[in-house]
Amino acid sequence: MDQEKHAAYQKEREYQQRKSEIKDRRRRSLTKQAAVLVLFLAVIALALGDYCLDQTRMAHRLSVYGVSVSGMTVENAAQKIETAFASMPLIFTENGGELYSTTLGEAGFSLDMDALREILRETQSEMLKTRGLIEQKQNIEVDYTILTDEAALSDTLSAEHFEVELAREASSEAYITYDSEAGEFVIVSSWQGNAIDEDNLRGVLLETLEETLEDGLVQESVTVRLDVRSYETVEVTEDSEELNGELNELNQSLENYRNTSIVYVFGQETEVLDSDTICSWLTITDNGVELNESLIWTYIDELADTYNTKYNTRYFTTTAGDTVTIDNNEYGYRIDEDAEYVQLCEDLESGTQIEREPVYSESGLARNGVDDLAGSYIEVSVDQQHLWLYKDYSLVVSTDVVTGKPTEERETLQGAFSIAYKASPYTLSSDYYGYETDVTYWMPFANGQGLHDATWRSSFGGSRYENYGSHGCVNLPLSAAETIYNTITAGYPIIIYERE
Repeated sequence: MDQEKHAAYQKEREYQQRKSEIKDRRRRSLTKQAAVLVLFLAVIALALGDYCLDQTRMAHRLSVYGVSVSGMTVENAAQKIETAFASMPLIFTENGGELYSTTLGEAGFSLDMDALREILRETQSEMLKTRGLIEQKQNIEVDYTILTDEAALSDTLSAEHFEVELAREASSEAYITYDSEAGEFVIVSSWQGNAIDEDNLRGVLLETLEETLEDGLVQESVTVRLDVRSYETVEVTEDSEELNGELNELNQSLENYRNTSIVYVFGQETEVLDSDTICSWLTITDNGVELNESLIWTYIDELADTYNTKYNTRYFTTTAGDTVTIDNNEYGYRIDEDAEYVQLCEDLESGTQIEREPVYSESGLARNGVDDLAGSYIEVSVDQQHLWLYKDYSLVVSTDVVTGKPTEERETLQGAFSIAYKASPYTLSSDYYGYETDVTYWMPFANGQGLHDATWRSSFGGSRYENYGSHGCVNLPLSAAETIYNTITAGYPIIIYERE
């Protein structure tokens, strides 16, 4: 009996224990379910709260170029990025040492805030469309525009910030100078100094800034290294083709002057303008070689004074050995000084020996030095009523003549002239004197007067001209006129005089 009670007691106890365990399991299950529900509701609440926050603020755990903008408004985020950019140290170094430091902002660099705000808004909008409820930490890059305050940048690059213990040396370009010892032009080499060129340094700074920002908008610093690219530029070096071409031209010009000589020909006589004289006319400077115009003109003036004969007073030695003065000298040579100057300047650069006559404005038939008759001329003596024809210093004709009647209207012109032309036959006529006469040989020299045959005369010479002289022409026997006509050419000189 007792055993039955004990067994029943044990069953009841086991039943109550199992019931208690079932209650405990149910209680624990409800607790877990409640916890899960609470967690779920909390997540939902956070997500909904974050969604509302994203409408006006940047995403959580977001950085732009390493600058945290988590939960910031677009305006604050833009300002923080700008501040980080502008406060970046800008360091200038040279030869491994620091010269000067400032910040990008102080140097005049800033971000275009309107553009930055706009790009941040666009970025925020895109992130809202694409991310899930659980955010990951992100660092993003966005487009940006850098603005430059030129006044501030210019102040940053001013020379006072880059002074060194020893004064900076200016660069110098290669140039040409004359080396008097060598007797030629030479090139003085260029010199690369270390004087700062603001424009060049500006270019180096901008290039360095661009290279630095390739790794991100915000860095620890921007270091600009001053080197030859920052200094005054040497535009012309000793290797310059243009400079060497100019050097060659100068030395060639100098060499040409030294190798030039001019041989002036005056018949069988010459006058030499040698290279020593030419070189004495040169003015040599570092800028080149110049001819002294004044000295050239002096030389030409002296040449003309020596060798001009036309219009100068002529002192003529007659066949009889007397010297007569010829003032009316219409025959001879005259140098065209202006044209000679041009020709001479051209010749001086030739680098050769040139042989030529001077440039004449007027010239005679032939000359030998200062002698412009050269042994070939016609001589007429009025007082002797005689003519002599010389050809190459030989007497060809000697004949009596009849010249013009010695009155103001009919006298034969005295002076030095040239035969204008020859004509055979020819008709002489004068409305004033009322005659018309045929001659066989006509050789005019001046004012309608000339040499011609006069077959109507039975004799020549003596004093016939005093009463029966011509109207100014020189009358000749036919045979003499023929010989003269066949001997001379146009331009042949004729000297007519009367001894005192």
